[in-house]
Amino acid sequence: MQKQHYLRLGLVAAFAIETICITYALRFPDLASYNSIGYFFCGISIGVIILFFPQAKKASVQFSHSRQNYLKLSLIVIIGILLCYFSNAVMQEIPVDYRNADMLPVIKTMNQRFLNGQWKQVYDNIPEIWNGSKPIYLPAMWLPFLPAVAANIDMRWITVTCLFLATVIPMLFLSFKKMNAVVLTATVSVLLWWLLSENDTHGFISFSEEGVVALFYVLLAVALISERIIFISVASCLCMLSRYALIGWLPAFFIYLLANKKIKPALIFAFTGMLFLFFAFIIPFGWQPFLRLLHLPGNYIDFSQRVWHDSPEVFTDYIGFAKFFAPERIRLLHMLLIVLTFIIPNAFILFCNAYKKKYSLYNIPLATLKISVVVFYNFIDVPYLYLFYTSTFVSLVAVIFFAGRDEQMQLQ
Repeated sequence: MQKQHYLRLGLVAAFAIETICITYALRFPDLASYNSIGYFFCGISIGVIILFFPQAKKASVQFSHSRQNYLKLSLIVIIGILLCYFSNAVMQEIPVDYRNADMLPVIKTMNQRFLNGQWKQVYDNIPEIWNGSKPIYLPAMWLPFLPAVAANIDMRWITVTCLFLATVIPMLFLSFKKMNAVVLTATVSVLLWWLLSENDTHGFISFSEEGVVALFYVLLAVALISERIIFISVASCLCMLSRYALIGWLPAFFIYLLANKKIKPALIFAFTGMLFLFFAFIIPFGWQPFLRLLHLPGNYIDFSQRVWHDSPEVFTDYIGFAKFFAPERIRLLHMLLIVLTFIIPNAFILFCNAYKKKYSLYNIPLATLKISVVVFYNFIDVPYLYLFYTSTFVSLVAVIFFAGRDEQMQLQ
């Protein structure tokens, strides 16, 4: 019990520091290098610490008419109201304009083509944006915005909705009977207030589509805790077809299933991935966009050099290890990104699986997921700040479930 107590304290402390590093510590650019290192090691620490908690047990979630549940419901309602109010203010102040950021305008055009039945033209050049912008977004990134485009409402309401769900899904498991609940609630409040009030710094709501990615990774983390292979497989596909960050974790998890003689789950996992790839990408949109996006990461070397020239503060003032490489070592950084993205998750999961009995290691796939996203985003070529919050939401799931949850509340 004493060991578990210290593990919970360590987990909560690492999450709190990780959150500070990705929020208000950014106001001190002179400390950016220390901030990047602290953010990285806190993320790795969270992944390692959850190995030493007992494996999550499958059971039903019961919500009774208790004071705690009414308090939780009230907190969720408050979060929803504040998100809507402040997000609406952001949208009124900052219009969607490709000259500010072209992500959402490109996604809007892709969805309009899809709605018009021009499926084979979805990935064609867009002459109206930069005299010919080429869409680079995977299907699970742009298709979630389809309802907003169809209803002709501001696309950023999809981001806000996803941000709301990514926040409240983990908080459903938070127990206010725990002392850690105060620190966890305060940390989540700091994170949300930063996302709502500092759009000029990160652009998470005003410019980006990253709320969708954060929600998908929250769903994957919850799926790994539930140990439901269908849930895991679908969530993995959504993550992979939104950002490449999961690419090193996928083979690692497949190897983990085979190493533990879970042949049927491994086949389901692989088959689901192939189904999603063919029916959500290749069949509707063709081989050429798939092959083009497959080679897209290689183009980030030139893109990174342009960003270094035009906006060096993206590297120097914020999170990520790109600042330590400078423009002349971009290729080295890119090579490290590719190599470490694959080697670290696979090596970590094999090590943990080999020594799990000796050191009593559990929750290995979830721990590997956290470490995978930490490595990927910290070594990414162009470290736009809005990218990094996905890793923080993965932490939110793990920390609440293992350090802030009522032990009687499990996930079915």
